[in-house]
Amino acid sequence: MDNQFIIFAHGEEFDADAFLAQTALTFDKSWRRGQPKYPGGEVLHGTSGVQLALGDGRVIPIPEQERMACEFLQANRDSLRDLASWPGAVHRILGLQYHLELTPGIGGICMGPPPGLMQVLLDVGFRPTYYVTIDHLERRSRRPPR
Repeated sequence: MDNQFIIFAHGEEFDADAFLAQTALTFDKSWRRGQPKYPGGEVLHGTSGVQLALGDGRVIPIPEQERMACEFLQANRDSLRDLASWPGAVHRILGLQYHLELTPGIGGICMGPPPGLMQVLLDVGFRPTYYVTIDHLERRSRRPPR
């Protein structure tokens, strides 16, 4: 899975170019509705948007991602609130990436942001999404090795 420790916003009527021209934030990626999702590809973007990687979610533990995200949201509060109120930016998401190793017998998990992060997210008008990858570990034998 690609890095999903990101903050992004998009929408069908979002003018990414106009937003980028006025914001103090620097985004890693932007796209326009109707452009190919991948160079030479046939699948087109249905929305326009902007995206910024906050770190590498494949290697940063989830508590650290949550801490880093909270600091970023607080430090960039005004710019993010501008983005949240920008016409057409209807989808505003903080992505966090969580990798789990589950042993047999565990059927699922439940997660959500800690209260401090949720408070900051609500203040800037974004919502959290946890992208979870799972490795199922083999049941270990209870017999000692010979």
